[in-house]
Amino acid sequence: MSLDKLLKGVQIVSVICGQWGDTGKGKFSDYFASHWADVSARGTGGNNAGHTVVVNGKERIFHLVPSGISQDAKGNLTILGNGMVIDPKVLVNELEDLDQDGATYNHLMISEDAHVIMPYHITRDQAKHQSQSKGGIGSTGRGIGPCYTDKVARRGIMIRDLMDRDTLVRKINKVAEFYPEQNINADDIISQLALSTEKIAPFIRNTVSEMHEQIRQGKKIILEGAQGLLLSIEHGSYPYVTSSDCSLNGTASGVGIPASAIDLPISIIKYPFMTRVGAGPFPTELGGQRSEEYCASGLEHDVFFEAKEYLKHDIDLSHVRHLQKINSPELAKHKEQTYKFIRANQATVIELINSQDHFTQGVGIRLAAGEYGATTARPRRTGWTDAAAAKYASGINGPKIILTKVDCLSGARSFKLCTGYTSKNQPAGFKRDSNFLRSVTPVHKTYEGYGDIGDVRDYDKLPTTLQESINDFETISHSQVVAVSVGPDRDETIVR
Repeated sequence: MSLDKLLKGVQIVSVICGQWGDTGKGKFSDYFASHWADVSARGTGGNNAGHTVVVNGKERIFHLVPSGISQDAKGNLTILGNGMVIDPKVLVNELEDLDQDGATYNHLMISEDAHVIMPYHITRDQAKHQSQSKGGIGSTGRGIGPCYTDKVARRGIMIRDLMDRDTLVRKINKVAEFYPEQNINADDIISQLALSTEKIAPFIRNTVSEMHEQIRQGKKIILEGAQGLLLSIEHGSYPYVTSSDCSLNGTASGVGIPASAIDLPISIIKYPFMTRVGAGPFPTELGGQRSEEYCASGLEHDVFFEAKEYLKHDIDLSHVRHLQKINSPELAKHKEQTYKFIRANQATVIELINSQDHFTQGVGIRLAAGEYGATTARPRRTGWTDAAAAKYASGINGPKIILTKVDCLSGARSFKLCTGYTSKNQPAGFKRDSNFLRSVTPVHKTYEGYGDIGDVRDYDKLPTTLQESINDFETISHSQVVAVSVGPDRDETIVR
């Protein structure tokens, strides 16, 4: 199927995740924005998301601005929708990064109805929810949860409130009683936000009306999801979830349109492995509880540690930890050098993946695929792709699937697919109940490994064993794979 055939008669496409996030939505949001769309919009989450955008030939990791910003010079609109929670300082930092690259954002629109992440949200989040110890959820500490809590409790600060000092003072003073551990002073907070407010003010709009007008004009629209279906507050492995509904329905309502308006909903699935960040059940995790506890230590076991420990990379960890503590720009240089070192030692990485020890296999996959959080730099937990979970996700998000990261396991001796579970010695399917998911035993089918597929652009030319596994995945998950990613660049894609 060519891209033209896939998009025939389509006006609105959504790119959402069918797993626990971090599946490569940014690449395909950018793919559709660059090849097809007039409008890019995002409607859920905040700067707990992270995606890589190529702007003027340079890679940038953004946490709020949708990937479609790379097409601003063409006149394409980029919309931050009503369902988002926005930290003005983070947003301004991203806009300043664009300024540094000589890129434009003249067609950016920020919803006046989106909620504002305030300093007291961040303080509470870091104090209460960031740790994964003692069953903590492992929040990113960006204030997302407390901000959504205030929204639901009808005491939130909206973007439009930033434009009205009297309203802002009144609302901050009202909310102060719910944060007794903090000495909240409205004037201090307004002063902290003043420069950011001034920077974003020209872009604030009634984005719901703007979206409706773009639809009436027949403009082609890409909706960019955040996080993943299995992290949705409505459909995920509660309570180990994010604070917004990152399903198809939430993504649509977050920009002010019905889900029925979306002509082509596409879920992104990592394959043949998947990942999870933070605490919570993960039936196919390689290394099980040991892996969960290991990854819970966060930066202690990040890419720098694993490259040194498993690949003997000569790097001064004490110096790196200091740079992380002070958030130094120099850290990016060490990160780039470390990933370059990993790529140069792929033979050793493949040996790790081929290990008989499941925990070691998981480390190898993490190194091969660069599975470290774009926002937090935490190591992502790794496991085999779960077709039972994908079946559940497809029932909510729709059956169209894009598989990503498939090239990352090239060279492995074999790989597995989870075809279902057993519970109390009986076959079982996916349920969002965390206790249930921790109790099940995954059932795997093993396939022979495959070689380099980076240059393949025709689905029928993929290795037979890989095609066989994808056929099984489609049958089990009641889905249809419409594209396969064979590399990080937007055009390293097979449209089936």
